[in-house]
Amino acid sequence: MNTNLNRNIAPKPRITLSGTDLDRLFQVNGTQSVPVLAKRTGVSYMLIYNIVHRRVRSVSYRHYTRLFGGPPPAQAPLKVDGRIFRNMVDLWLYLNDGLTRADLFRELHGLPASHKVDHRLFNGKTKAVNGKLVHAMQQKFAQAGIDEPLLKQWLDEFSALSPASRVPYTQIRPTLVYLQEKLDLHPTSVLKQSVTRYESGALKSVPIHIAEHAEALRKATENVLQTDSRMDIDRLRASVLGGKNGYTLYADIREALRFVIDNGGRGAKYFLGRSLWTYEQGNAKYIANWRVRKILDACDAIIRQKPTLALSVLPRSRQGLHVRPLLDVLHGRTSQLLCQKDGIDLEKQILRPSHRRDEYGNPYHGFTPFEMASQVLGMRRRAFDLMVTENREIFRSVGRFSQRWYLSDLYLRELSGKENFKLVLAKYEWMARHRHRRQPAPGTCFN
Repeated sequence: MNTNLNRNIAPKPRITLSGTDLDRLFQVNGTQSVPVLAKRTGVSYMLIYNIVHRRVRSVSYRHYTRLFGGPPPAQAPLKVDGRIFRNMVDLWLYLNDGLTRADLFRELHGLPASHKVDHRLFNGKTKAVNGKLVHAMQQKFAQAGIDEPLLKQWLDEFSALSPASRVPYTQIRPTLVYLQEKLDLHPTSVLKQSVTRYESGALKSVPIHIAEHAEALRKATENVLQTDSRMDIDRLRASVLGGKNGYTLYADIREALRFVIDNGGRGAKYFLGRSLWTYEQGNAKYIANWRVRKILDACDAIIRQKPTLALSVLPRSRQGLHVRPLLDVLHGRTSQLLCQKDGIDLEKQILRPSHRRDEYGNPYHGFTPFEMASQVLGMRRRAFDLMVTENREIFRSVGRFSQRWYLSDLYLRELSGKENFKLVLAKYEWMARHRHRRQPAPGTCFN
């Protein structure tokens, strides 16, 4: 017998048992007695017991035939072609930079971040997937304003693009060796999986984004080595490996510590618990967060005691705190000017659409839900609501209503690219912080 052929035969799906099925089972056999049912059907006692007590929700095709004396009725397929699901996943990841398949898998299944991911769902080893996953992906696109016809069009266009290329491992191996020698960065942390699988030949290529990331790290390392700054090397290494929980990188607090030592009259050992030499030589790279708070508190105390200190002398982390009041005054004055007649006319001119109304309604450009548009423009939601309220006639002309309000992606891209839009943004951000009035309900500005 050809065992390989048998392996390729898909098993029959399990049959779901409803309350109606149980009633029919009792009627067919004329009893609800577990021993009698087990004897008449030839099914094991324990399975019958669990079915009768509703502890089993589905049975195999073979058991169903024995229980009811015939095959089950035709059912809607619970599994669908996995290519449909994978095409939507690839498109979604293409449209959402930074999102990974692992993130999407856990989101679709409602799993915690630490849960293991079944990559067979994405690499094609699982030929068929649950239809609920396909429906969930369709819902994600629908919530983003992409209806079914537009989704099909995008999938067709996306499939016509050349697939994401991969790079041979041998091509980036010298880069990985360089990073390990110069940055003390293990290749596994760059490849996102064990380097042994590549060295043994089990894997022969890497995704292009991994190769590009490795090359960018190499260039950044070369630039840092030219400055001969150990602090910058530590920062670059930490940007790849991540921080240490409960600790702060010494390079990030070094400037504030120097300021405290030069102006506060206390040595480094008072703040660090050890000599400064240990950190400067790279023998220690992290400082406990409670020590960091102690350094910053001392830094703020010195600044309060010496108000005549030049702004350039302060650590960069503290310069922003003292410049912010001045910026608030400038933003406030800008907002006042834009609230005058000339300013309002300028604002209308900046926000005025550049295309015809029917172009903004074209599904080809896509739509963004109203509540997500503030994120696209880089504004706080309250500031965005205030801007739309004051310019409702403009936003109504570029919006579309279908159960809820959407804004044309064409207009949002156009608005983000206007340099003078920063003035309007600053005005409404300032108003959002200082105007104390009830925030309008989402969508009311279009009514």
